Amino acid sequence: MRATSKEYAAALFSLARETRSEEQTLEELRFIESVFEDAPEYAAFLGAPAIPKSERLGSLQTAFEGSLSEYTMSFLSLLCEQGGASILGECAAEYERLYNERAGLARAEVVSAVALTDDQKTRMRAKLEKLSGRRLNIRWRIDAELLGGVTVDIEGLRIDGSLRTKLKNVRKVIGE
Repeated sequence: MRATSKEYAAALFSLARETRSEEQTLEELRFIESVFEDAPEYAAFLGAPAIPKSERLGSLQTAFEGSLSEYTMSFLSLLCEQGGASILGECAAEYERLYNERAGLARAEVVSAVALTDDQKTRMRAKLEKLSGRRLNIRWRIDAELLGGVTVDIEGLRIDGSLRTKLKNVRKVIGE
């Protein structure tokens, strides 16, 4: 991770703490990341030095106005102005690390083949928190390539209950 990413994230986190909007800012960063993941060409557009800053910033206003708080929008605009849209992911990861550290949370990611219901998420959170012995800040994602089941990553501990992995294991046994 670049020092610049850490500095930007620390500044945003400090501002969020002052305004008591740490969780909202984290959710907004996740939202921006999801937009960039769904449209990587848009992220590339925002970081393209050949495109005038005014055009890139105007595009940000159009895309995110009303969806982000003033401070998160200013942060994203600053990244774009400085040609740093490509480091948004690093900034978001560092912000989340700072958030989790301050709140005493462990970072977790749950990836499922299909969207989980709120009830399923609540039950899974309870089981994972009991298993890890910590409160968790969970990022929920969907990956249809899993075919079925879920994978869980809690700060380096990986639990793979996906159908894709089970099928790979069966293939290994049959192939031997």
